[in-house]
Order: sequence, then structure tokens, then C-alpha cells
Amino acid sequence: MPSYAAQLKEQGKGCVYFGNNFVFGLIGVKDCKQLVTELEAACKNTSSKPVKANVKADVKFDFKIKGKKPVVTKEVCQFNITGADFKEEDIVAVLTKSSFVPLE
Repeated sequence: MPSYAAQLKEQGKGCVYFGNNFVFGLIGVKDCKQLVTELEAACKNTSSKPVKANVKADVKFDFKIKGKKPVVTKEVCQFNITGADFKEEDIVAVLTKSSFVPLE
């Protein structure tokens, strides 16, 4: 996903992926602290393990092609929340409240 950080920033959009033990997001705006806080709280309510959140404001993407320089995108929000036994409906409720639309 870091390879798409610049495009997401230009469009002001983001993507969030989640499962029963993780939530990963890359959002093209720098101010998503409220969203991450709400997602972390929703995860803590159901997790059977300690919940850890990691948030970054800069994203670096290294190309696998020799001679191409890495691309750093600043002022975006990349986050990762880990734990166990997250409830999908709680995560979806937070994302829906924040105007995220599910992809099919």
C-alpha cells in the first residue's frame, strides 16, 4: 500500500483493511487521530489480548528496481492496530461514522 500513498494524498482518500486481529489503514490526510483513537477503543472493547496501535505520518516506499530511489510521502496517516478477537461490526460502525464506504 505505501506505493499508493502519493495518489491517496492527492485524492484525499484512504483505505482500511481489517481482520479479527488487525486493522491497517493508509489515509491521504495527516489529521486522522480521532479515527485511530475510535478504532483503537472499539478494538480494546472486544480484544482478548493487549491492543497496540502504531501511527506514522510519513510513508516510505522502496522500489525493487535497481537504481530507482525510494519515494517518501509526507503528511499522510498510516496506522496499524493489533490485538485479538476484534468484532467486525464494531470496526465497520466506526468507519461508517467516519464516512468510509465498503468496497465489494
